[in-house]
Amino acid sequence: MLKFRKNNHNLSPTLAKSTVCAISVGLSGRVVDNSSNAFPLLKSWEAQNSELVSLYDAVKLNRSVAEERMTLPDGTRYSLTGVYFADRVMITARDTTMSDRMTEALLESRGMFKGLLDRAVDFCFEVDENRAFRFVSPDQAFGQKLESWIGRSADDIFWQNAKVPSRNPFASKKAHTFDEVHVDFGLGEKYWVSFSVEPVHSRDNKIKGVRGVCRDVSAQVAADRQTRLDNLRMSIQQRIVSLINTTETSESLLDSASTELMDVLRADLVWSVVKFPEGLVPAAICGEAAVKPNIEEIWKKLALAADPIIQVEDEGRSHLAVRLEEAGSGIGMFVICRDTTVYPWAEHEKSLLADITGSLAAAFGKAQLINKLQRLSSLDELSGIMNRRAFVESVERRLRHQCRSGQSGCLLFVDLDHFKQVNDTLGHKAGDVAIKMVAQKMQTLVRSCDFVGRYGGDEFVLWLEDISPADAALKARALIDAMPKIREEIGAEHLELSASVGVCSSTPGSDLNFAGLAERADAALYEVKKAGRSNVAIAPEIGEPQKVMAGGVA
Repeated sequence: MLKFRKNNHNLSPTLAKSTVCAISVGLSGRVVDNSSNAFPLLKSWEAQNSELVSLYDAVKLNRSVAEERMTLPDGTRYSLTGVYFADRVMITARDTTMSDRMTEALLESRGMFKGLLDRAVDFCFEVDENRAFRFVSPDQAFGQKLESWIGRSADDIFWQNAKVPSRNPFASKKAHTFDEVHVDFGLGEKYWVSFSVEPVHSRDNKIKGVRGVCRDVSAQVAADRQTRLDNLRMSIQQRIVSLINTTETSESLLDSASTELMDVLRADLVWSVVKFPEGLVPAAICGEAAVKPNIEEIWKKLALAADPIIQVEDEGRSHLAVRLEEAGSGIGMFVICRDTTVYPWAEHEKSLLADITGSLAAAFGKAQLINKLQRLSSLDELSGIMNRRAFVESVERRLRHQCRSGQSGCLLFVDLDHFKQVNDTLGHKAGDVAIKMVAQKMQTLVRSCDFVGRYGGDEFVLWLEDISPADAALKARALIDAMPKIREEIGAEHLELSASVGVCSSTPGSDLNFAGLAERADAALYEVKKAGRSNVAIAPEIGEPQKVMAGGVA
């Protein structure tokens, strides 16, 4: 966690107490701040490491977030992230040595199953026109003595508990090879067999049976499947690592990770859900299926399960849910859905998911880091809260997910009444202090899953996630009640400085954008102004009359 100190109207990070490996480099190229464990970065900067200098130059030139990879002479590897502040470039480093080496080891494993020995013939046979055995050799195969097979149907022996395949080797009308045929001898083991057969003809050229050989290829099939699974695992890990290193926004990172899971697991819907202290918030929803998982119940079941991956029955479907952790605490989950009445989940799919959980957690953590850095770089210089652009973009993302998730939230428009009196009577410096104090009070009203921003001048906005309009109005009333104290602290007791608030609740499926909500919240605010100011109004549902709360929150 980075601590902040005030510097005129700017908020600059101080790294002294940070647990992150980080340095701040001034525009002159001198290190002006560093965390306690920033030795690798300090040493690399002193040595003018080319990757580190390249990252610094890119951030300084473009004044935006940038990323780079750095390898030290001892082989240690780092993932670098740089972000621009008013007078410096802050660079953080994350040690990726172990994850990089694991990825390389997986690459080397691609050829581990090459060079399998040629298959040996395990069994020779001949069946008559009714597919009954009349000759077998040797005496023993597939863990069984074969003398008892003479006179018995090959279909009954090779598919005791399974359906006889439509392309039956024992009924072939021509010479043919059948690769990887699944057979069931009723022994509780899975066998895969390859056949080479040809028909047996009588003197008048009629088919009177089939003879051939077969080989047990179960081990090869298992090895081939394991190789494909390893290659698939390696491929998706590489793609996720690439996403982590190249994706610029937290939303696109989680969207892309969800899309990868859809492709690999043949899913028709994937939800990525962030766990805040106050509750669960969908961060990405990919897929077209009209399914709405009960994320609250799924999270509870994950918390009680010993395994981070569980199969959850929900409305006739069976979802796979993956709990993601960081430092032992749950930070979110992926919920993967498909029609399991057609394609039930296979054990190898669960195994694959278990193997990539670490990569998924890394993607989640990187998305959160990007989100934090974006918030830091999107602060209003005077108030220290989100600027208008960043606030609108953040709410737009939430509204897109609410259309699918069914969750709702409230948008609050706040306007300071008689603010001009403060500037005209006490000066703009006092007005700036009032703006800062209102922003600080608003920050005490929100949770980590909410947003607070300065809309412009003496106008502020709040987004409160998953809350009722009545509860949102209570928070608005708390701000209004704090205004006398703010007037007192800036020496404006004799002035009329107060706050008016308009509240609008989102309706999933109809409120699709910020502009629509903002228009309704602003209309509610106008009603407060018209009724005398220093009050709260909740925007009505479409067709209902507007009401201003008389004497406080009802």
